[in-house]
Amino acid sequence: MEKRQRFLPVSFFLFSTLVVLFACPAIGAADDHHPVIPTTARTKRDAREHHRHNGRVKLFVFGDSYLDTGNFEPNNGSWLPPFGRTFPGVPSGRFSDGRVLTDYIADFLGIRTPIAYQQIRAGDDGGEQLKSGVNFAYGGTGVVSAISKGPVLGDQISQLGQMIRHRFYNQTDLNNSVALVAASGNDYNAIYDDACIPMQNVTALTRKLIKQQKTDLRRIHDELGIPKIAVLLMEPAGCLPHSAGPSAMHSSKCNEAHNAIVSNHNQLLKQAVHDLNNNKKNGGTFVILDLYQAFSNALEEHKYHTGSLRYKNPLKPCVTLARGKWPCGLGNDNGGGVRVCKHPELAFFWDCNHPSQNGWNEVYLALQHSLYQLYDA
Repeated sequence: MEKRQRFLPVSFFLFSTLVVLFACPAIGAADDHHPVIPTTARTKRDAREHHRHNGRVKLFVFGDSYLDTGNFEPNNGSWLPPFGRTFPGVPSGRFSDGRVLTDYIADFLGIRTPIAYQQIRAGDDGGEQLKSGVNFAYGGTGVVSAISKGPVLGDQISQLGQMIRHRFYNQTDLNNSVALVAASGNDYNAIYDDACIPMQNVTALTRKLIKQQKTDLRRIHDELGIPKIAVLLMEPAGCLPHSAGPSAMHSSKCNEAHNAIVSNHNQLLKQAVHDLNNNKKNGGTFVILDLYQAFSNALEEHKYHTGSLRYKNPLKPCVTLARGKWPCGLGNDNGGGVRVCKHPELAFFWDCNHPSQNGWNEVYLALQHSLYQLYDA
């Protein structure tokens, strides 16, 4: 079917990863786009009770490939095999073998995964396909720059703004909504491409990103009228296989220089969110989801609960290049360009930048206690 006219152009994605060089020298019935994921009885009970009193919640998602569920350009990247091998069995635009964090958080809220913005069909002005919200996240994008030509965070927010102006959603819809926001990793990756990065440049970039993201978060609340905003801190980028380097294939040693940059970024982002919550106009509606700690906890747990010596090292990706010393790469496995591990369900990382469905499930379980704050916000 013909898609609704896009408000902004889309383009090709390279890797969604942070490569900043700091110095020299459980599964239920589902369809393809809206999986339903079983969660704990307490989660289901709380979600039902919350929705009974507040109406059907909607989820609006902004960010990059960690949250993208189908916005990326068709016939490229996440739309090619071996992506989607675990769920739904064919590529679905997710940068994983299966479900990603968006799917798990949507299920926590008791709704189906929101439709990807680029998958909205023409002729539906607010019916069934839009009732769970919309996902605007686009692989390769960031806060101020990107490694793809997709919309950065502020442009994604403007896309929802246009939908609101065209009356796809009314104020009641927005009052019962949650925003999920994750961005920044690609900003670092896009700007730095050499091995000698002056620290003052990194510091200046971080401050620029935090200032812009704070503005963007305020827009989501004040302009769009979304009352609850979940803000993801950055993951420990130094623990991504691509950042950890060739040693990721043989040990679980992270790149601590990269992690130090991320830790500083997260500290400033937490302060920005604290400032927003102290603004009486905002009413204390911003909730931090500590992706850094969730990743760290999940990676550590993975070492002891994998059940297979082959998968004890959580930094070893399931998908690697079939040839060459450097294991990281993406490609169509039908062409023999990559190797895929026999048991993706035991791997933490799907490729050198993105968790597998199993990895995201472990991260989600580590985040779950923080998600309950959304009911109190």
